[in-house]
Amino acid sequence: MCAQVLEDGGSMESTAVVVAAAIVATAAAIAIAAVCIVPAGHTGVVIRAGRVTRSRPSGFAMVAPVLERIEMVALHPRPIDPLGVTTLTRDGVEVHLQLSVLWRVVNTTAVVNSGLDARAATASVVERGLHHSIATVDLAYLLREREEVLSQLPVTVQSLAEPIGVEVIDVDLLDAEVRVGPELLRLLD
Repeated sequence: MCAQVLEDGGSMESTAVVVAAAIVATAAAIAIAAVCIVPAGHTGVVIRAGRVTRSRPSGFAMVAPVLERIEMVALHPRPIDPLGVTTLTRDGVEVHLQLSVLWRVVNTTAVVNSGLDARAATASVVERGLHHSIATVDLAYLLREREEVLSQLPVTVQSLAEPIGVEVIDVDLLDAEVRVGPELLRLLD
């Protein structure tokens, strides 16, 4: 077989092989970029042009390279340990509480759309709910019935946590510190 020789010393067949190899390599790179693996216990949220288009369960997921990206969201319960909150009781006494919070993602689309760090947003929600709960009781009641006050906290914060797509499962008190002012010391004398 006669090969046509180009002026620069190469042949048309070698040029065609190089072009075909480049096309095959580009197609392979696009195919590899289109396949994502969503780990067990996660959901892959597909984002196109800044908007959530769909979510994918664990396993293989296909995305349009360059146009879409996939964000992994963990679904298993996670702790916030410890969470420190300083607040005032109804009678004006400052208390500092160390809490352990167990939370999980329940709405992956809401978590991704909020654009917030889910852990930080959950801590903020628990802190706001705790401020509200503690501000409605006086110190004596809080010291006597702290378990009752804290047991209601997941219910109290749920309305705040729902828009960001998380659920507060449990809140445990690790430590409580009362900051006693001069007026409270006079009452104790």
